[in-house]
Amino acid sequence: MTLIQKLIVLALSLSNWVIRHRDRRARKVFRIITYLGSGYVWTFAYLILFTLGTDKVRAILFSVILAELLGLLIIIVLRNLIKRERPTADIIFLLPLPWQSNSFPSHHALRVSMLATMFGTAYPSWLPFLIFSATMVSISRIYLEMHYPFDVLAGSFIGFLCARLVLFIF
Repeated sequence: MTLIQKLIVLALSLSNWVIRHRDRRARKVFRIITYLGSGYVWTFAYLILFTLGTDKVRAILFSVILAELLGLLIIIVLRNLIKRERPTADIIFLLPLPWQSNSFPSHHALRVSMLATMFGTAYPSWLPFLIFSATMVSISRIYLEMHYPFDVLAGSFIGFLCARLVLFIF
């Protein structure tokens, strides 16, 4: 068995373990947590932060939106190339977009990792909270059977890279 095959078996075992050990109350909590990575929530948050934020926050938002767009481009390309189905098919999207039916990589994980990197760089004292929040959103995606573990890991890594690239350029 190759290393890749072993990793896939490990990821599937982890997913199955999480699914077998779910509980109704935790599922309700994770349904709320998962929305913290939603594009709808963050589009609204960006508008509020841009309107009410300081000049520093607006400057960060410019970089965040560039990283967000870069991440979205990568998501669209990878999902159309890989076409990995989600663990469950009973997902209802508020506004169905063509790339949402595919699973790899996780856009929620990309977004929260990118946001934690961007805001954590600007406000280092927030970093522990931001990392915890990003981790919880990422775990929620697996727990709710929206993604496999590698989808979430890849999304988180890509989000971090998008943030670092934009921070390096700007």
